[in-house]
Order: sequence, then C-alpha cells, then structure tokens
Amino acid sequence: MSRKKKDEYSAKKMFRDSLPVTGAICLVIVSVSYILFRSWSNKLYYEKWKEYEDCGI
Repeated sequence: MSRKKKDEYSAKKMFRDSLPVTGAICLVIVSVSYILFRSWSNKLYYEKWKEYEDCGI
C-alpha cells in the first residue's frame, strides 16, 4: 500500500469510528435541551395559574 492510500484508509476509519460518538453527543445535547425547555415551560405555566388556586377554579 502506498502512503496516500494508507492515509485515506486511516482518515475513513477515524471518521467511521467517530460517527457513533458524535451521534451520542448530539443525542445528549438534544435531550438536555428538551428537559430544560420542558422545565422552563412548566414553571411558566404554574406561575401563570398560581393566583387562581384560591378561586376554586
């Protein structure tokens, strides 16, 4: 194998091996973002309706 072919194979192997790690990192970022958004949304919802608790509605 020539040096160039060996480097191309190494680059392809490195890309192929790093793809699952990149996917897992993206999944973690999306999951944390979703959890933060939902908690922020729930907080705003409960603050909005907090003053109606005493009304009996």
